[in-house]
Amino acid sequence: MEWPELLASIQRFGLHEREAALYLALLRQGRATARELAQETGLDRVLGYRMLDAMRARGIVEITAERPRRYAAVPPQAFFERSLRDRRTALSLDETLAKELTERLPQLVAEGPADAPRFQLLTGTSVLYAYLREMMDRAKEDIAVLVTSRALRESVRFGTHGGLLRFLHAGGRFRLVVEADPRIHLLLKRFAPVARRFRSAELRQASPQPIRLTIIDRSEALLFLVPEPGGRHGEPVGVWTDNPEFVQGQLLVFNTMWEKAAPAPLRPPAAPRPRAPRARKV
Repeated sequence: MEWPELLASIQRFGLHEREAALYLALLRQGRATARELAQETGLDRVLGYRMLDAMRARGIVEITAERPRRYAAVPPQAFFERSLRDRRTALSLDETLAKELTERLPQLVAEGPADAPRFQLLTGTSVLYAYLREMMDRAKEDIAVLVTSRALRESVRFGTHGGLLRFLHAGGRFRLVVEADPRIHLLLKRFAPVARRFRSAELRQASPQPIRLTIIDRSEALLFLVPEPGGRHGEPVGVWTDNPEFVQGQLLVFNTMWEKAAPAPLRPPAAPRPRAPRARKV
């Protein structure tokens, strides 16, 4: 791992760049004075003292019983475990607070006429698939999806299907039209037990199928606006809306594709049998 990457990785555990540099310098030296660390990291000595004392108060570095005072880094395993434990505790508290606020904040919503239709422009793979996951999680009755083979693989990688079994258990209907592609046979194989267990889960294939569209409960839709790039460059762009007219229009598109598509083979095609050699005429 290169130094800039290592420095950035250490910062993920609650240190800013200068603190991370001090911590790595201490690991490399074993123990050192503030003057020695300041010289190695290029910090002002007074600032180095302050930062080391702050890191000691947070349990990231320790001091040795000698003169002049020397500092030593807490072992990496202990440092990482402590950081992760603190983050889990903070996350648990945030989850509790979020549930409480979810119950209380609707009381502040002013009553009035129905809201105007909303829309959201989304850019970037992680943003789009995070939004898709949220849409899937709040689905109650119907999920309709048009997807390319590449986008299907990406959606699985981002975990957008995480709540699908819960949705099907609750009686929801799931329909998916995916682009025919031999590279997704393993994904189809994973879907086969779900299709056998739930009649409301159906998968069809069409070729070509360039549209990337998800409609939830016939009331909200997410449509990818930019054609899928052939390479790895370029960020996808999508629009989400709950505009009834737009959603109904996209539902017509989906139903048209659904009627044209064929049921997906949930088993990979059998390998062709070798032909028996022809007998040579004597």
